[in-house]
Amino acid sequence: MKWLLIGFIIIQVGVDLAHSVTAFPFVHYGMFSEKFGPPDSLAVYAVTVNDKLLQARDFSVYRWDMIQSPLEASEKQRVSRDFEFDREKMAAGFSRAGMTDVFTLVAPHLVNDKLVAEAFVSWYRQYLSGLLGHPVHTLRVEKVWYRWNAGRMQPYTKEIRINQ
Repeated sequence: MKWLLIGFIIIQVGVDLAHSVTAFPFVHYGMFSEKFGPPDSLAVYAVTVNDKLLQARDFSVYRWDMIQSPLEASEKQRVSRDFEFDREKMAAGFSRAGMTDVFTLVAPHLVNDKLVAEAFVSWYRQYLSGLLGHPVHTLRVEKVWYRWNAGRMQPYTKEIRINQ
């Protein structure tokens, strides 16, 4: 039994090493020690509620993430045309498996209705109200791009995403 377990571990480590740098049950921490230079540019969402700009320093990192993440997800959905590339891959996979009829039945449920994108604004307003603990009367969201200039990140362009 002991030799069977040792053999299994050796096989597992060999398979893991063939696929990546890490090998179970050992973990390679080198990926966390490499230096990264500053990014060339950065995009963030400036959220103004009731004419007051929300600042990251006023929230815990988790709460700030809860404010920013829905905006980022909505943007990814918009830019990817509702993750159209995933549906194309699924359609090809179902076709190769000879299950085109099944995909035809499932396909309508893989597309978010345009009303979902439109409903995002009212949902986000209500969501923010719950996070902030007070009603949101006015909401403005701008996507602001920053770039390095003279050793600092400085804004260079912005687009209004929500203005209500």
